[in-house]
Amino acid sequence: MVSSLLFLQEILLSIAVGALIGVEREHTKHQIITGVRTIALISLLGTLSVMISELASNLIYVPYLCLLAVIGCTFLLYYFRAKKLEAIGMTTVLTLPLAFILGIMIGFDLYIEAISGAILTTILLLSRDYSHLFVKKLTDAEIADAMLFATICFIIYPIAFVMSPPTPVTLYGGFSINLQSFLFVVIIVSLISFISFLLLRFWGQKALPLTGFLGGLINSVATVAALASKSKEKPSPLYITSLATASSAMLLRNLFLVLLLSPQIFYLIFLPVLAMVFVLLLQVSINTPPSKAHKTDLLFKHPFSVVSGLKFGVELFAVMLLVYAVSQLSPRSIGIAAFIGGLVSSASVVASVSSNQIVWGLSNVACAYLVMIGCFASLLAKIFTLITGASKEFSGRGVPLLVTSMLAGAIMLIIIVH
Repeated sequence: MVSSLLFLQEILLSIAVGALIGVEREHTKHQIITGVRTIALISLLGTLSVMISELASNLIYVPYLCLLAVIGCTFLLYYFRAKKLEAIGMTTVLTLPLAFILGIMIGFDLYIEAISGAILTTILLLSRDYSHLFVKKLTDAEIADAMLFATICFIIYPIAFVMSPPTPVTLYGGFSINLQSFLFVVIIVSLISFISFLLLRFWGQKALPLTGFLGGLINSVATVAALASKSKEKPSPLYITSLATASSAMLLRNLFLVLLLSPQIFYLIFLPVLAMVFVLLLQVSINTPPSKAHKTDLLFKHPFSVVSGLKFGVELFAVMLLVYAVSQLSPRSIGIAAFIGGLVSSASVVASVSSNQIVWGLSNVACAYLVMIGCFASLLAKIFTLITGASKEFSGRGVPLLVTSMLAGAIMLIIIVH
């Protein structure tokens, strides 16, 4: 038996959970069968069925029988909609047994689970237009890549993570690698790139600076190279802004990786990285005249694919091997290895240093310097790209922009460390 207060609490909560889903359904156009009251009452029925089952042992099957009845009504409703209204959508009719199950969960005191389920269901129902847009706007190859990436991320990766030993594995001589950390970094960077690609695919074409930022999260050097090439075809002051946003995105992405992998290093490079981003954006806001945002083509074809994620994994392994080899030959030259790696992929340097700090026996200060060296190397690669591939106007304004940002970061790092 339940107390009066608990009874009232569960009744109100079940009605609220059902009403939350019902509001979205009633708000949907052409919705004439189910709404707030119907779905709220079905959720309430689920809760009451559990309460009834607790009155006597021979009533234990009441919730399950009621669930079967609701499912039967759902099939009848679907038949009516399909035959009389010529509506074959399953979404609305499926919300009925789902609301009943959420009510049952409340009856079994699973309040958090029921509320979370109702919120996620409502969000999923509200995403109808966006999900249709997602399917229609992506190409077949991009959808195939998305499905393959989801398979790797949510099926293969968890299995590989569990099967990998938690301690570093020695591959050759003294070179060892923590497979769990390695897989985690590859998945995180790939996930950032994939989400950025989706945002770029849907909204990046509307404004060049946004395109630059999202492209910078995926591959900042490739983004700057594309901007440099386009600057020769059609000059625009927005290219400088896009250069700043792409570089800022790269720096913020690296900062996020350090936060995940090594918080103690994060506190040392947090202000230097923010100083670099601040200087980049400040110079753009002061020196770049206002310009009307315009649509642009994607800066590069196929911004993301599973191959790009595998490529990053190879780059990360190569940088880790390079840093180890240099440290064995000359421990004081490890910064050179970080610089060379940063020219190829700053994220690889950041990830390898942050995840292997203990294995390599590096101090927090040494790791902070190595991470910043990797970021500086990436910015120098962008400077080289501007000098060799951009228009004179773009390179003339872009090079000082990046140089001053590097100086700000270096000065701030020295102040914090010393």
